Amino acid sequence: MHQILRHFLLRIILRSVPQVRLLVLAGVGLGFHPLVGQQAASPVFPADRHKELMDDLSFVKEKEEEEIEEEVEEEDPFDWFDSLGSYENWKIDLSDGTTLLILAILIAGLGYLIYRMLGDVDMRKRTKGKEDDQDEINISEIEEEQLVAEGVSLTLLQRAENAGQFDIAVRLLYIQLLKELQDGGLIRYRRDFSNRDYQNQLRRSDFLQDFREVTADYERYWYGKYPIERLSYRLVHRKFTTLNAAIQAATAKSASHE
Repeated sequence: MHQILRHFLLRIILRSVPQVRLLVLAGVGLGFHPLVGQQAASPVFPADRHKELMDDLSFVKEKEEEEIEEEVEEEDPFDWFDSLGSYENWKIDLSDGTTLLILAILIAGLGYLIYRMLGDVDMRKRTKGKEDDQDEINISEIEEEQLVAEGVSLTLLQRAENAGQFDIAVRLLYIQLLKELQDGGLIRYRRDFSNRDYQNQLRRSDFLQDFREVTADYERYWYGKYPIERLSYRLVHRKFTTLNAAIQAATAKSASHE
């Protein structure tokens, strides 16, 4: 009976004016009455169950956990040195007998080393003082006439050089030069002759100019008391050595001709 009534009302609505049809269709669309042919809710799949399933579905992409890379710290090669500098790492167990024994041995060894070092320094000072006293030449030891006749020994000259008595060493070189000139027959030595007298005797000799130069050095450092250091002495020593060698060569050549 209800189905016949619905069909009858639907036919009346479809034949009515458009305005009435719109109102009726709007009411049906808002849910006042179900449309003809619309099936009721299914008892097999109810609406509440459908809603629960829809709520369980998540359309939001889960955020992936970021993998944190563990940074491997590079070992500093000087970390061990820094650890030594920390007093907290210096732990000495004084209650341990072995530790006390090792500590005592180290302290004793260090003390002995310091004692030896101080002893060596003191010994060197005393030895050097004795050597200096022994090497120093007293002016009274220089006998000019005897040295001109016998010659200046290398030992005596080295003693003056080692003691830093370069002025005395220059005097010994000059005395040895006078011996070379006398042995070569170029001058006649006398104690009361002056250096100018020897230059006059050499006025016709090829060695006059060189003799004047070394005589000027000798008078500057011996009579003039000019300070002479090791480098200046080496230059003067070279002049005397060169002149002596030239005189000896000339003397040997003259002797060979005779």
